[in-house]
Amino acid sequence: MKLKSKNYQLTSKKPGFTLIEMVTVIALFSMLTLIMSAFLSQSIKSYRIKRQSVDLQEKSAHVMREFEQTARAASTVINASETEFKFYRFFDLTSPYPKQVRYFLDGDKFKIGETDPVGVAPNIIYPSQNEIITLIIEDVVNTDVLFKYYNGASVIISDPVDETNVRMVELTISLDQNPNAPPEPIVETTKIELRNMKDNL
Repeated sequence: MKLKSKNYQLTSKKPGFTLIEMVTVIALFSMLTLIMSAFLSQSIKSYRIKRQSVDLQEKSAHVMREFEQTARAASTVINASETEFKFYRFFDLTSPYPKQVRYFLDGDKFKIGETDPVGVAPNIIYPSQNEIITLIIEDVVNTDVLFKYYNGASVIISDPVDETNVRMVELTISLDQNPNAPPEPIVETTKIELRNMKDNL
């Protein structure tokens, strides 16, 4: 008895990817990756710009508060120019002599200088070499005019300013870390009355 053998041919029924299909999928994936990268990059850039703007606003507001607290108690104005405001102020009520305070612009840096009195009346002096200078804030872009001055009738005093007529001081600071890029400059203004120099005292 002879056994007949049968040949069975196995064929795979699983579909495969052609080269064109694979190239198409890779191209689409690459396009989506580029789109997402551009979107994320723009989002990060926008966040940084907003964060920088908020930081500058907070810094400028802090500068204004410090200036208001210090300058409002001025007892005598020594120099009143567009970029410098110098005055005497009593910080210690037990001291018979005031301290000399100077707000001024040095390049793009807004600074304060403080000088303690030396000597005994009537020979009190304020040596410039004893002045302690502190940086308040930098990146100031309005380097031409920081201060404006007003008399007791709230009328602006034209330059040159007669210091004896100053009753109010206005400080404006414009900050911009990079003038060639966003965000726009942050501008803060404050106007204070010199309470120790009121005409009706």
